[in-house]
Amino acid sequence: MPKVVSKSTSCYLLLCLSFDTLNITMAMTQQWQEQRERVWKAKVAMALYGEYGKVPNERVIDEVYHLTRVLDKKVLGTPMLRKRQHQSGQLVLF
Repeated sequence: MPKVVSKSTSCYLLLCLSFDTLNITMAMTQQWQEQRERVWKAKVAMALYGEYGKVPNERVIDEVYHLTRVLDKKVLGTPMLRKRQHQSGQLVLF
């Protein structure tokens, strides 16, 4: 016959499991973001290599990477968001 767990113990166990799950999820998300950043930097490096015919240094790769992030988020982000909202049938308020 299984042992009965008190309510306070069960709440504590649930709380511990919740935080463990949250920590694991956050760690996986951070790893995914770092991997995505490495992939984008590799794509930038290959594009620069194809354009200029020489291997770019780390500083140039970082500069172009950050410029592409700004371009993606600020310049292309709003029109693409509006297009996705329109396709999904959401009301665009601005």
